[in-house]
Amino acid sequence: MVPTVRRDDSLTSLHLQRPVRLEVVLPPGYDAAASAPYPVLCLNDGQDLWRLRLPATLRELYRRGELRPFVLVAVHAHERIQEYGTASQPDYMGRGSRAGHYAYFIREELLPHVQQHYHVSADPEQVVWAGCSLGGLAAFDFVWHNPGVARRAGAFSPSFWWRRRALDDGYTDADRIMHGLVRATQPHPQHQFWLQTGTLDETNDRNQNGIIDSIEDTLDLMALLARQGLPEAAVRYAEVVGGRHNQLTWARLLPDFLRWAFGAAGTALGPPPNELPATSPAGSWSSRLRRAGRRKLLPSQAAAPATSPAPPSAMNHLTTRPGAAEYAPYYDTYIRLIPEGHNPLQQLQEQPTVLKQLLQGLTDEQARLRYAPGKWSIKESLVHVLDTERIFAYRALRIARGDTTPLPGFEQNDYVPASGADERSLADILREYDAVRAATLSFFSSLRPEDYERTGTASTFPVSVRALAYMVPGHEAHHLRLLTERYLPLLE
Repeated sequence: MVPTVRRDDSLTSLHLQRPVRLEVVLPPGYDAAASAPYPVLCLNDGQDLWRLRLPATLRELYRRGELRPFVLVAVHAHERIQEYGTASQPDYMGRGSRAGHYAYFIREELLPHVQQHYHVSADPEQVVWAGCSLGGLAAFDFVWHNPGVARRAGAFSPSFWWRRRALDDGYTDADRIMHGLVRATQPHPQHQFWLQTGTLDETNDRNQNGIIDSIEDTLDLMALLARQGLPEAAVRYAEVVGGRHNQLTWARLLPDFLRWAFGAAGTALGPPPNELPATSPAGSWSSRLRRAGRRKLLPSQAAAPATSPAPPSAMNHLTTRPGAAEYAPYYDTYIRLIPEGHNPLQQLQEQPTVLKQLLQGLTDEQARLRYAPGKWSIKESLVHVLDTERIFAYRALRIARGDTTPLPGFEQNDYVPASGADERSLADILREYDAVRAATLSFFSSLRPEDYERTGTASTFPVSVRALAYMVPGHEAHHLRLLTERYLPLLE
């Protein structure tokens, strides 16, 4: 009961103007002359076939008799940040500019190719499309708009945040592109979707409502599907406690997805794995009805660094945000990234775990990535975070000790090239990060409530020690968002 993996380099796309590499996984006992064609699963980011442990997972599920035979076509990505997305329009940064070409490639070149060479079905009910992250968005978008070709999609941690406007440019939830496309059209009666998110997919919570953006965007899309008339039973949703935005988590969920898509007769699905409890059938799809009683979905389940916690009096004192008179207006962006009622020292303790999860597996060469010409590399951004943390903590030290000397500003664009960050190893930068964070937490944890009330001057503006305690994790949260949204999608 062993599936066979074949590499296929014979397809050259006119729409994409390049050769396309495929890895085709044939089921045990595959027969090119079988009386009935095989169902087919097409997978974006096919280069991750082995990282997702798909061949091994298929072998085990076939051995247990839980799958009916189907052909898997793993399509290797090329310029994924341009070819994946929503076919009708790119996002606010121009990403996804070739997603329309990719959709034409699927319809007019890929599916005819595999139907001709691998005896797979052209029945849209037998064609499933899947992907992870940005590839999940592309899979959902294709199936939503092409029910005459494929009617089922699986999307792992999909990038439903894809938007027309930046967060700092007047963004509202109406700017989410996929949500707008669903709102403007109707589902096919046979549409079915398998969707998954993880509580550690990210830390961003743009509206500070206690639900991380990846979960909220998915739940809101599901609520829209229901309002557009798609039955709730047509969507299977797994919200995985502790699930992260990586191939390890997605690999754990693949058996459930595969049984959903190609389960053998008599194979029971059971409840979605690690799904958080829902309160009501229809209401469970709406994040707005799930806010009450939900704790903040920052990765507090992960172990925090071994540091001394702040004294209880300081912890209580710091849950009140600093007032506008306590800092320069341009720091408001950072301070608002600390959720209302959340202690910034707790966020300082949590961030190292989040950062290392995001950077897990990155090579030194990948950490030199710049998402656009003239932008900082990942390494340079990390060292910039360290430099800024040191400076903010130094300012807090001076002011907390009663020093009224006006403190100078610093020019970050001079610091970064002078840091030599790209010449260092990522491991070395992370060791420095741990040392700096331990010192920062130790200092802020030692302060008394009255110390946080002290105010001094930095860069010609008033600033309080309390505001600086917010600015350190808020500044890092800003860069974690950039890392998640602008850098990592280019590496997936």
